[in-house]
Amino acid sequence: MIAVQHRSTPLRRRPLAVQLAAVVLAIAALPGVAQTSVDTSWIRFRSEPARRLFPQLPAARTTNTGAHAPSSSLPVTNCDDDGPGSLRQTIAAAADGDTVDLTALRCGTITLQTGAIPVGVDSLVLNGPGRFMLSIGGNQLDRVFLHYGGGTLTVHGLTISDGRNRADEFDIAGGGCIASAGYIALYDSTIRNCYARGQGAYGGALYAYSLTMSNSTLSGNHAFGAQEQGSTAAFGGAAFVYGLQLAGSTISGNRADHQADGDFASYDIGGGIVAVRGGSVYDSTIDTNVSGARGGGIAVFSNLSVFNSTVSSNRAAGEIGGGFFLRWPAALQLGNSTVTSNSAGFDGGGVWLNAPGSVFASSIIFGNSSDVGNRDNRYGGPTAVLIEGGRNLVGPAAPLTNLPADTLHADPQLLPLAYNGGSTRTHALAAASPAIDAGNNESGLLFDQRGSAFPRVFGAATDIGAFEQQGAAPPPAQVPVPALSGWLSALLVSLLAAAAWARQPRRRPARRAFRDR
Repeated sequence: MIAVQHRSTPLRRRPLAVQLAAVVLAIAALPGVAQTSVDTSWIRFRSEPARRLFPQLPAARTTNTGAHAPSSSLPVTNCDDDGPGSLRQTIAAAADGDTVDLTALRCGTITLQTGAIPVGVDSLVLNGPGRFMLSIGGNQLDRVFLHYGGGTLTVHGLTISDGRNRADEFDIAGGGCIASAGYIALYDSTIRNCYARGQGAYGGALYAYSLTMSNSTLSGNHAFGAQEQGSTAAFGGAAFVYGLQLAGSTISGNRADHQADGDFASYDIGGGIVAVRGGSVYDSTIDTNVSGARGGGIAVFSNLSVFNSTVSSNRAAGEIGGGFFLRWPAALQLGNSTVTSNSAGFDGGGVWLNAPGSVFASSIIFGNSSDVGNRDNRYGGPTAVLIEGGRNLVGPAAPLTNLPADTLHADPQLLPLAYNGGSTRTHALAAASPAIDAGNNESGLLFDQRGSAFPRVFGAATDIGAFEQQGAAPPPAQVPVPALSGWLSALLVSLLAAAAWARQPRRRPARRAFRDR
């Protein structure tokens, strides 16, 4: 379930495609390396040299906090691809910090026919009527948005779909629906069915310096490495970013894989997301994502914190880290979370890490697997790795993985992934689960993954995992009938008697026959 490997231990193969990006990213992730000294001009999203995205590997960034003119709200009045009142023209007229207002549209879909919409300002807000009410689609012709600014492109209440970016020859593709040189923030939104294809494919749906998501979904996106004359790389089926913050969101059914060719190597990583500099995940579900090699669910090169979240049924088909892949020196802080039903082709079906410093608290890592015998249970590097924390329930781990002394190893009796309340799916606990009342809440969480209707502590103690068993629903309260005074009782009896008499049938008098006169 948990596999560790020392960084000096060789993996099965060192693919040539690492020369495209993996080496650059690994160097950038190491502490003390000057970020701006690395040449990454191979990231060519546009042919114009002045408008490349990330012409150099970015250092830490902040949004522009200088003085701005008062922002405006600009309404979109029709669902045309272009022309007066269209989304394209409204964005072209926007200034930094403006809001593009789509809330009045009732057409359901804006389908782009003439290519991606460029966003030239640093920061812009796209405010929609709701993700189930309006979709902006790329029509499988091009991306949907190209954000050249260094600030934040905020998407609220929208679905963005069907974007496509295909790079020819030895070029690099990325951000099938949105490519940004700055930050992307998604609120109550969905990005789906996006596609990036190239010798290197970075982010099937999104490519950005940083991604923030709240109550949003990335689903059905695909990063595909394809090149008939060379090695390939696919990073992040849904998103390739440097920083990551997820809250109350879902990453589901995304893929990072390659065109099979036995003559050339491939490097596929992060079926769901690649976050180079790590980040945080709260109250979220990462499920059913697939990587051709490493990190079926999520892959990071720096520290990752995960709380109140579920990582389920992800797969690293060729190599390691079905649920999580953490490249040295990254460590994992896992609290009150559930990692289950993930699988790997070689090792580390649930969690794969190879550096000290990880802390697991009140979490389930159980029911994960690998294809090569029991390699997920047996494989380990030459140096032991200590996992700190406590009150976990963990399946068999690698021999050199030292878990906290109070770790449980019993079957947690998880029910299938389902909507058990809240906006994300969870694995409920069966009534007899040993995880019930066996965990802790050292993180001080108020609620379980499902949100405010589900207290994090219910019963004698906190349950282990993302789901807190709330017990049987209480019986409806019995409301006593107030006693009646004597005279009111007598009056009530009289009224009932009168009502009963009034309901009795009446006899009609006999009709007398008319006499002839």
